[in-house]
Amino acid sequence: MEKIKLIRMAFEEMKKNHENGILQVANSPSQQVSLQAEKPLISEEIMVGFKVEAKNIEEQLRGGSEQLKIVSIFGMSGIGKTTLAKKLYNDPNIVYHFDKRAWCVVSHTYQKRNILIDILRSLSDLDRDVIINMEDESLAEEIYKSLKGRRYLIVIDNIWNIESWYDLERYFPDDRSGSRILFTTQLKDLGRQASRHSVINALPLLSEAECWDLLCQKVFLKEHCPPELQEIGKQIATKCHGLPIAVVAIAAVLANREKKKIKWLQIARSLNSHINEDPSKRMKILELSYNYLPMHLKPCFLYLGVFQEDEEIPARKLMSLLIVAKKRSDGGIKACRIHDLMRDMCLRIVEEENFLKVIKDQLPINEQHRYHRLYIHSILPSSRSFGLHIRSLFSSFT
Repeated sequence: MEKIKLIRMAFEEMKKNHENGILQVANSPSQQVSLQAEKPLISEEIMVGFKVEAKNIEEQLRGGSEQLKIVSIFGMSGIGKTTLAKKLYNDPNIVYHFDKRAWCVVSHTYQKRNILIDILRSLSDLDRDVIINMEDESLAEEIYKSLKGRRYLIVIDNIWNIESWYDLERYFPDDRSGSRILFTTQLKDLGRQASRHSVINALPLLSEAECWDLLCQKVFLKEHCPPELQEIGKQIATKCHGLPIAVVAIAAVLANREKKKIKWLQIARSLNSHINEDPSKRMKILELSYNYLPMHLKPCFLYLGVFQEDEEIPARKLMSLLIVAKKRSDGGIKACRIHDLMRDMCLRIVEEENFLKVIKDQLPINEQHRYHRLYIHSILPSSRSFGLHIRSLFSSFT
């Protein structure tokens, strides 16, 4: 019972602090509808900086040629490409300008069917179960019909290779109605490869002042930073070297600590030992954010490692992994995604601590004795004994 109590405490804390940004949360829409009928909700996050870039991209989306055009947001991982794209996607001027809008996420492992489902769910009023049970060609046909003759905006988030675009582009009609495709990508030339008429927007790192502004907004929300914390707080913000995700990660640590100078000094010293003024090591800050998690939250974070890259994670499924029988019907967190950098860190820690083993593609299970938890993404291997040491066995089919 004590373990269940701790796990429930963890989820209450996740609910309380999800705005700190480690998890991207998809909240329920204002209307009370069933989860099966919901459309994907692109929730907006706090954004600092990029005012010039946002204005330029908005003009590129709304103005210029009536020909279908690709607009690309380019930058390193964690710099804020998706945050900026969400800001634009939800901007009232953009919403008013386009007849149809859709959002999809492309991961390293291109999964065309999932992308088509996400796009059609954004465009159509069809029930989610109906869409999921469609054949691929039917999905593509419905998308094309929904967009034909309309001015539309399609956001393709985190696109990794040009082949993905070549496979999808035929589903987006060009009726010379001012439609736009918005890429977010880490690959500078991808937009140019997609179209010689594309526009590429490179995102810069945040300034020290912008880092401090973002840190304050995440830690204090609408309140002001106490004077005694400002100097040490600015030093901490500077250590993030302009990378928004690093600021968000360390802000999550600060938000859950006492707002006392001695506590912030401890974190500042930890940052010094992690990065040693070397900008190339700034991602070590993410590791620090894990180290400062309360003990009862660490397993919650590590269980995120069983999910695929860019997968939308239903809260009820994550809760079932933690053996928490508590129905969500109060409008709380229903789904989340983990940033790819946070996921990489999660998988590294899972491996280092032998927390669990994820098995894919029916690969042989090596060194079974090392793991007490197994998660199987493929069909359960036949004629395989898991041994008495296995405490938990999970499958993506359940």
